Amino acid sequence: MICNVCDSPLGEPIYQPEARQSLTSMCSAHDGAASVWACPNCGHLRGEALPDTDTFYDVEYRISLDHEDEDQIYEVRGQDILYRTQHQARTLLDKLKLPEGARVLDYGCAKASTPRHVLQQRPDLQVHLFDVSQMYLAHWDKLVPAERCASYETPPAWQGRFDAVTSFFALEHIQTPQATLRHVASLLKDDGVFYGIVPDTFRNIADFLVADHVNHFTEPSLHRLLSDCGFRQIEIDTAVHRGALVFSARRSGTPTAQPDIAPVREQSLKLAAYWMSLSGQLQSAERASANAPAAVYGSGFYGAYIASQLTAPGNLLCFLDRSPFQQGKTLMEKPILPPEQLPAQVRTLYVGLNPAIARAAMADATWLDRQRVQLVFLDDAA
Repeated sequence: MICNVCDSPLGEPIYQPEARQSLTSMCSAHDGAASVWACPNCGHLRGEALPDTDTFYDVEYRISLDHEDEDQIYEVRGQDILYRTQHQARTLLDKLKLPEGARVLDYGCAKASTPRHVLQQRPDLQVHLFDVSQMYLAHWDKLVPAERCASYETPPAWQGRFDAVTSFFALEHIQTPQATLRHVASLLKDDGVFYGIVPDTFRNIADFLVADHVNHFTEPSLHRLLSDCGFRQIEIDTAVHRGALVFSARRSGTPTAQPDIAPVREQSLKLAAYWMSLSGQLQSAERASANAPAAVYGSGFYGAYIASQLTAPGNLLCFLDRSPFQQGKTLMEKPILPPEQLPAQVRTLYVGLNPAIARAAMADATWLDRQRVQLVFLDDAA
């Protein structure tokens, strides 16, 4: 196994689960373990690419396609929901002072939800769209002219054309990130900027397990990738988007110093040990509940992972989710309900949220009878 960032040999994986099945970012089962390798040279973490990656993203990776406005929740404040692409658009416009009429390409755009929000605030921008699938064409047609769209390959005329190229949660999926970033650089003007977001493995720890995330970026490995591909003035922000690394890098300017990789190895091993032990911890909580009826709060990856680890899935009655786009669907053949519809017979509620926010999120759960329902948090195993 070779590092996707610096081509160094990786040796044995630091995480190799016993289970021969894993979960994709779509919460679907994948045959094969989600093993993780760690690079001692640049601090990158990588997984093994899916067997037929091109087909997966061209046909199967149907991200938020059930509804025109479907999105993922970023934050809940009382009754108000802030969606992820709204936050991404706001952050982009705050960080990049794009000139009037700037040409912007969203690279790996899916249905282009973030550009849609950007254009609502900056209709002067000349937004272009690119993805490795044609599933999203109907969404693109409503947003930009056809000549500003491309699938599978970018047109030769796009070389050196753009003031900015953006990438929102795409690089973690790409098996050859070096080639992709060199391609991105070729699309930018000499003073152009590459701006993007990738999961932060140490702050959104589920990223470590996602089967279709062949790259698990750390600050040092992301910086190394950008630098090796010719980018300068690299900035990586760990605070502005929870659980993510927000970066900007330019084709010209002053090189920036590589972040220290020394702490990464210890953090990586600690995270691997956490996930190796978590299945047993969840099953211990399951036994302690004496097989009482249970539910999972959260129908994203964390919630799906919890359900996949339970030894008696028949005791799981439902998933709960605040998102109106999730309510009414099913996950693992269980209904997804609004939290207020928690069945009265449930006695154990597994909290399937990022441990970094889970306890704060549940603190305001006025619908929850805490005398009747036992909460199980993922950081109970930390």
